[in-house]
Amino acid sequence: MLYEFKGHRPIVDPSAFVHPQAAVTGDVSIGRNVYIGPGAAIRGDWGRIIIEDGCNVQESCTIHMFPGVTVRLKEGAHIGHGAIVHGAVIGRNCLIGMNSVIMDNVEIGDECIIGALTFIKTGEKIPRRSVVAGNPAKILKEVTDEMLRWKTEGTAIYQALPGEMRESWGPVDEGEAEWRRRLEVTEYIHIGDHPGNKPYKPWKEASEEPEDNVVKEPEAEYDGDRHFSLKDYLDVEKHSGLRHEFYQGTIFAMAGASQEHNRIVFNMTRSLILQMQGNSCDIFGSDQRVHIPSNSLYTYPDLTIVCDPPIMSGEEGMSMTNPSVIIEVLSPTTKDYDRTTKFRLYRDIPTFQEYILIDSRSVLVEHHYKDVNGQWICQTSDQFTDSLAVKTVDVSVLLSDIYKGTGLLGATH
Repeated sequence: MLYEFKGHRPIVDPSAFVHPQAAVTGDVSIGRNVYIGPGAAIRGDWGRIIIEDGCNVQESCTIHMFPGVTVRLKEGAHIGHGAIVHGAVIGRNCLIGMNSVIMDNVEIGDECIIGALTFIKTGEKIPRRSVVAGNPAKILKEVTDEMLRWKTEGTAIYQALPGEMRESWGPVDEGEAEWRRRLEVTEYIHIGDHPGNKPYKPWKEASEEPEDNVVKEPEAEYDGDRHFSLKDYLDVEKHSGLRHEFYQGTIFAMAGASQEHNRIVFNMTRSLILQMQGNSCDIFGSDQRVHIPSNSLYTYPDLTIVCDPPIMSGEEGMSMTNPSVIIEVLSPTTKDYDRTTKFRLYRDIPTFQEYILIDSRSVLVEHHYKDVNGQWICQTSDQFTDSLAVKTVDVSVLLSDIYKGTGLLGATH
C-alpha cells in the first residue's frame, strides 16, 4: 500500500510492482521495472528514498533513515529478503544478502556483493566490486566477472517479475470450482522428469564450476557506470573479434566454447543439413545474430532455423528477427541463463516454435515446443537410443549422433 505523509506521496513508475502487503510511505521514488515484495517497509517520512530502475526490494526488507537523510538504491540494486538499509547509499548493480544490516552514512560502491547476515557499521565506505561479509563486515576479495554475471542474471529475474505479476498475479478463493479446475491444467506441461526449470542457484554452487571458458574482456570495453546505447553495442561488435550480447543498455561477453560444445554443434548441424535437403527452411550457425525488438536482446544462438524469408533488423541489416527454431548447447557458465531468462526473452519472438537445449557435460536434451494450443511443452531425453524430433522441419536425430566424438559414450544423465 502507498501512504501519504506530510504532503509527500510516493511516486511509482507504471512498470514497477509494489505488493499490496508492502508499506511505502511519504517521499519515495520508485523507478522502472522495480519489484517491491510483501512485508517490505519503505518509510520516506523523515527523509527521502530513491529506488532507481531495475532494483528489487524483497520480502520483509526495511528502508528508513534519520531526519534529513536521503537513501538511494542505484540502478539494479538487489536487496535480499529481510535486509535493513538505514540511511545508506547502495551502488549500481549491488547485491545485499538476506538479513544484512546496512547502517547510516554507509556508501557501498557499484557492483559489490554483500553476504547474508552481514553488518556494516555507520560511516563505512565500501570500494567498488568488493565481496563483503561478517559481523562486523570485512572486505574479503574482489568481485570477479563471473560472480557479477551470476548476480546480474539473478537480478534480471526480478526485473522481469513486475510485468509477470501484473499479467498473472491476483488473490485466490481456494473454494472456487474454477480454481480447482485450473489446478488440473497448467500452462507449462512437463513430459518426464525435467531438471531444467531450476531458475537460479546459489553462488557457492556456481563457483564450483570452472571459469576457464569465460571470455575475459579488456577493462576498457567494460565501464560499470555506463549505460550503452545500441550504437555503442554495434560499434563494439564491428571492431571486436569477440561476440557480445546486448540487453537493455548492458553489453555482455559471450562465453567461450569447449571442445565438447563445438563437437555437439558440428554434429547437430551435419544431421540437420543432411535431412533438410529440399526443405524450405534454412539453418544458420553461431555467427548469425538474432534480435528481439520487443525486449531489446541481441544474441548469437548456437544454431538458428528460419522457415520464412529472413527478416533482418537494424541499420546494418545483419540481425535476424524471425527464427522458428533456436538450439543452444549448454555450458557450465551459461546453462541456467539459457534455461530461464534467455528462454523467457526468446518467447517474445512471434515466429518462435521450438527451443532445444543440449547439455555438453552429460547426455541430456531438453526439447521445448509449442502445441496446437500455443502452450509450451517440455520433453527431455537422456539415452543414446532416444531421438530428438525437430517438429518444425520434420527431422529426427539420434542422441548417439548428437554426442558422437564427445567422450560421453556410455554415459547417461
